[in-house]
Amino acid sequence: MAFGIFKEIERLVEYIPVETHAEGIGKLIGNTDIDTQFYFEDLDGIAVRLGILEMGKNTISLRDIVKLLNKFLKDATIDEMVESPRRYRQLQTSGSGLPLKNLLFDFSLSALVGDYIDAKLYLTHSFYILGLRRRLVLLLSIIVNEHEHINDRDVRKLLTYLALISEPNNVDVHFDMNNNGFSSRYSIYLQELQKVSFSNINYTLTNFAQFKN
Repeated sequence: MAFGIFKEIERLVEYIPVETHAEGIGKLIGNTDIDTQFYFEDLDGIAVRLGILEMGKNTISLRDIVKLLNKFLKDATIDEMVESPRRYRQLQTSGSGLPLKNLLFDFSLSALVGDYIDAKLYLTHSFYILGLRRRLVLLLSIIVNEHEHINDRDVRKLLTYLALISEPNNVDVHFDMNNNGFSSRYSIYLQELQKVSFSNINYTLTNFAQFKN
């Protein structure tokens, strides 16, 4: 995903009214949910160019943004998820040994299994230590603050893509000898990864069939 595209998607989060705390954690305001439509002025045509709004439409929802991220995260890298890619690369090459991207991976797995306390903790660490982009942190914090979001198909796809982007080079830490396999968290991640892969295959086949016709 091109860095510029991600920045434009990120701007859309500004139109979602949220209650925020000092650490960047937020929640939706009032009686609203992931599908609530909010007024949006697409003055420079961002939403139309990115394909989430039709010409003339002036509302946007949190689901619209999640779906858009899912569309582009398939080709993204961890560098595009942080405020300062240069700082991230410097820390990675400094010899500190800090597996910074693991913080985002552990957040994603915690959220997928519904461990909201761990998810919020890892998200806060991802913000301050990894340098995860502020508006992305805000969007993810909305997701983990509203527990019903975790079982949403689009949200689970987003969390799976984030885990895939930040997956550690060595996954031995997730191997559970007592259960003769991977830990329950990692096993759930693998299940979600299969769903995403199957969904992408179906999408490709559908598009191919439409092209042939």
